Parts: sequence; structure tokens; C-alpha cells
Amino acid sequence: MALGGAGIISYGTLYYCVASIAKEASRDLAVTEEWLLACFSFALLASALMSLVAGRFMDRYGAGKTMKVASFVGAASLGIAATSWNAVVFAIALFGMQLASAFLFYEAAFVFLVQRDAVHAKRQMAALTLIVGFSSTLFWPLTSLLLTSICWRQVCWIYGGCNVLLAFPLIQLALGKSSATLGEQNTVCDSQDQSSSKPIDLVLITVGFSLTTFAFSALLGRMIPILSSIGLDLQETALVSTLFGPSQLAVRLFAGWFSERISPIQLTIFSCLMLSAATIVIVPACHSLVGIAIFVALVGFSSGLNSICRGSLPLSVFGPGGYGTRVGLITTFRLSTASFAPFFFSFIQNNYGIGLALGSLTVCAVGSTLSFAFVGVRSKAEPGQ
Repeated sequence: MALGGAGIISYGTLYYCVASIAKEASRDLAVTEEWLLACFSFALLASALMSLVAGRFMDRYGAGKTMKVASFVGAASLGIAATSWNAVVFAIALFGMQLASAFLFYEAAFVFLVQRDAVHAKRQMAALTLIVGFSSTLFWPLTSLLLTSICWRQVCWIYGGCNVLLAFPLIQLALGKSSATLGEQNTVCDSQDQSSSKPIDLVLITVGFSLTTFAFSALLGRMIPILSSIGLDLQETALVSTLFGPSQLAVRLFAGWFSERISPIQLTIFSCLMLSAATIVIVPACHSLVGIAIFVALVGFSSGLNSICRGSLPLSVFGPGGYGTRVGLITTFRLSTASFAPFFFSFIQNNYGIGLALGSLTVCAVGSTLSFAFVGVRSKAEPGQ
């Protein structure tokens, strides 16, 4: 609960608030909104590249310690944004915020859970994503409400204070007494470290998650234009798009209940199959409100499961030893690949049509399914599995 609360604050203040304040900040700093968002995109890419370093630091010093330091770095970056006297300084602040996020977001929290209690980490990952999933629901309207009464600079000051006064104590609280004994931890390490650690498994998992994240980035970054281009008016688009959040919530509840009965590789393949079904069903469902609603719900189901599997699958396949480094490596490739997905999808859609653009995402979804299926086959072939 404490770590989830810290995650809500981290995502809300360092990620979701940027798009909300971009319009006022660009006007105040005398640049275009597109210029600021382009800087934000490059900052996200820098965060992806930082993930590998972050994973190694968390393995070496402990995720709890690095998360506490990152909370102060995020707060300081928000303070720089609040006092920025030109767009360049604001861009530097954006880079600081996103570099700090590499030590605070989902993957860092997963490493924290594994290092604190590897025995129960899989179940806790599902609970964590369920809690942190409320971040956008809370911070999008909160930021909009604050901007009606105070300026964007004051919002940055408040959010910087939230990182120091709220997120930091919550992380410290989460660092409390581990619920697993040392003997249980050693048993888990001994049993899981015997699982396959061949490079091909890491390559397959990295490719699989990179393909799914590419598809999600394209779909979520262009969701409103996609729905508009396949026959929905503005009111219908707004209505149908609201299904995404509840779908993520519902599937995370499902994953939390059945986390001990369904293996992570099965859950990951199921997530990829739903993504494939979503990209396939949307083409014949054009101009059908029910069909498009099914498409949005399937994307939400798949995305909700994927966020859990990104933490539980590497733990299941490789064990807790060197977990942070492996997750950091996967995250680096995953986010780097996804950084240009919206541009790629928009280019294909504008030049060759929405059908071919969605077809390219179907290829990604099917490719990820095959990658994870190979991991499942290899794990069954291992004598220790």
C-alpha cells in the first residue's frame, strides 16, 4: 500500500502532469507546445536509456535507497521547472524528472518488491499495479483543477513538495520489516536461480515486451484519432475511450486473485493474444459502436496484464539474482522501441490508410505471442523446470 501510494505520486507528478501544464508553460516560456512535448519525448527516451544503469544501481545499492534518492531528484527537477526562466531550463528540468522516473516507476518498484520479499513478489506486483493504476484518474483532474486557481509554476512547486513530504516517507515506510524469512528467501533464490539463464531467453523476452510496448504506445498515443478515423463522432469517442481504465482495473483484479494458479508465462501469452484479437477485431468492427467498445476493452485487458507480466515473468524465468539488471535491460529496449511508435503509426495511417497501420500492430502482437510461446517451450524443456 505504501509503495503503491508513492507510485501514484511519482507517476502523477513526474509524468501525467507534463501534458497538462504544457499549454500554459509554452505560452509563458514563449515557445510552441509542440516544442515542449518534443523535449518531453526526448526526455522519455533518455529515461529508457537510463533504465539499464538504474537496474544495476538497484542491484548494487538496493532499490529502496535509490528510490529515496530519486524522490529528491524528482522534487528538485520540479523546482527547477517552477523557477525556469526560459525554455531550455525547463527542458533540462524535464530530463531530470524523467531520469528520476527510471528509479521510481513500475520496474523500479518491481525490483523493490523482489529484493524485499521474493517469496510473495508476484502477488504483490499485481496489487501494486492495481493501486498505481489510479494515478492518472487522480492527477489528470487534480492538475486541471489546480490550474484554474494557480499558475503552472505553483503546481510544480506543490508537486515537488509531494515528492519530498509524501512519496519519500511512503517509500521509507515500505522499507519496513520483510514478511519473508531469510531462509525462505534463500530457498527461493536457490530454486529459481537454477532456471534457464541462457541469453536466448532474455532475447526472446526482450523482443516480446518491446513488440507489445510498441503496439501499446502506438494505440494509446493515437487512440482518439484512431477512433475518429473508424467512424465515431467526438461524443462517441469520448464515451468509448473511458472503457480503457476500467478494463485495466478489472483484469488486474483478476490477475491478483489467480496469480498463484496461473504461471507468469501463461499470463503473458494470454495478454499478447488479447492484443492480437484487439487489432484484428477492429478492422471488421469499423462503424460499429459495440465492436469498437470491444476493441478498447481488449486493449485495456492486455495492457493491464502486460504491466504485471513485465515484473513477474523475468522473476519466474531467471529468479531474483541480478533481477534489477535484467529488468533494466528489458526496459531500455522496450521503451526505446516504443518512443517512435506514435510517429510510425501516424506515418503509415496518413500514407497507406488505417487498415495497414492497424495491420502492422497485428504483426507486432503476433510476433510477441510467438516470442513468449518459445520461452514457454524452452522452460518446459529445461530439466529443472
